[in-house]
Amino acid sequence: MLEAACERAQSVLLDQVYFRLDARRFKEFVRELDAPPAANEGLEGLMAVKAPWTKPRGK
Repeated sequence: MLEAACERAQSVLLDQVYFRLDARRFKEFVRELDAPPAANEGLEGLMAVKAPWTKPRGK
């Protein structure tokens, strides 16, 4: 039973992460992965927010 569940889980995960590309599309995909990230003001603002549980330094 456990083995069947693990095989099914693996199948589901592979369906979500495995995809095929022809050579041209693969090169485009790799180029996009290697490109520097675009500016994202929303993400920068989010990353600037301090966690509420973080104590101020020196206090």
